[in-house]
Amino acid sequence: MFDAIVVGARCAGASTAMLLARKGHRVLVVDRSTFPSDVISTHFLWPHGTSYLNRWGLLDRVLASTPSHTVINLVNDGIALSGTVPVDLLRQYFQQVHGDDAGVVQRYASVRRRVLDKLLVDAAVEAGAEVREGFVVEELISEGNRVVGIRGRTREGTRVEERARIVIGADGRNSFVARSLKLPKFDERLKCTFAYWSYFSGFNLETAQLHRRGRLGMAVVPTNFGQNMTLVWGPSEWSETFRRDVVGNFQRGLDFVSPEIGELVRTRGERQERFYGTLDQAAFLRPLYGPGWVLVGDAECFKDQCTATGMTHAFRDAELAATSLDAWLSGRQPLEEALKHYESRRRSQSAAAYYDYVCTLAEMRPLRHDELQLFVVLRGNQEETNRFIATHADIAPVSEFFQASNLFLLNDAAKESSRGHAVFENFEATSRMYQQNFFAA
Repeated sequence: MFDAIVVGARCAGASTAMLLARKGHRVLVVDRSTFPSDVISTHFLWPHGTSYLNRWGLLDRVLASTPSHTVINLVNDGIALSGTVPVDLLRQYFQQVHGDDAGVVQRYASVRRRVLDKLLVDAAVEAGAEVREGFVVEELISEGNRVVGIRGRTREGTRVEERARIVIGADGRNSFVARSLKLPKFDERLKCTFAYWSYFSGFNLETAQLHRRGRLGMAVVPTNFGQNMTLVWGPSEWSETFRRDVVGNFQRGLDFVSPEIGELVRTRGERQERFYGTLDQAAFLRPLYGPGWVLVGDAECFKDQCTATGMTHAFRDAELAATSLDAWLSGRQPLEEALKHYESRRRSQSAAAYYDYVCTLAEMRPLRHDELQLFVVLRGNQEETNRFIATHADIAPVSEFFQASNLFLLNDAAKESSRGHAVFENFEATSRMYQQNFFAA
């Protein structure tokens, strides 16, 4: 019998398995995929994401083949901001979530999943976990109302049964574990984005570029193999129009959001792979745990890609879940108490506020005049610009940055007016234009 069976061996699953195995527990992790392989993912790691890898002793392996930077460039309707995530906010984050701030780094990175997931699987094996690739889970084994194991098929076709003290569902938004348990979704947010991306060589922008204009967004981020992940996204109700001409609409989207980057991609970019896309990113929550099972990562909480926090949150969940389960498996806490500790960290007031923040952004409504004015104000305040970036990435609490008193102080201290920013020249007409379906127009 295993102490834990982990279903899913990518970011959430391989990390959880590795951390439990490092504590001396007997762990089996299974995945229908074989590694290295890619999966649909925007694969961005914010600084707290790379900090997790550093805490686990894996960051150097990632950075050996992956570019990383500290400065991030944000442009909203022509209003440009540039900043970094402050170290003190990163330390506060880890102290609050995990009780220590070991391994904090300021660097972010965009890591292809064929690179990252293979590295994590190898680390799980090194820690002593048993990994079975190409393994299809066909059934959960239950005794009474408690999950006690899995039945499945190896890649050679052999049917096997394995049992464990706990089964961990780390198998993504379409989790087999969650579906088998008939777990309900709650707090669903159906308004979301579509996104299309590919990989371009031939240019180097050095740092991440995150731009938005009207109801469209685009990003260019350096990634592995000398390439740039180049992404366009917008409201999901535009997805059907977009997909009729992905190549043409992708370039038109770049040109609309950032003419300079659109020209760069058109004249110097060499696309190295096909286009990838996702059309349905409706957010939801599921129950965290029950008799004999627990969920981590997207299986438990799925959010839109618009803030690119999915992999970072998978790492957070892996460390929280592994810490709680180790307390039970080692005999220091009863199981219910250990899982309630995991739940209290995952279902915190701060986590709920960030969930709302992402879901609101995912509607891709044109930015209001007061929202744009805030970005103008931030241009003159580097400290608050850095704090906004940290808030956007879920490092600093949303409630602190957007509380009325802080916004009042920012505006009261503003030295820069709206003059010189084209979006303000005829805001009403511009706003009406942004509300229209860009591709239909």
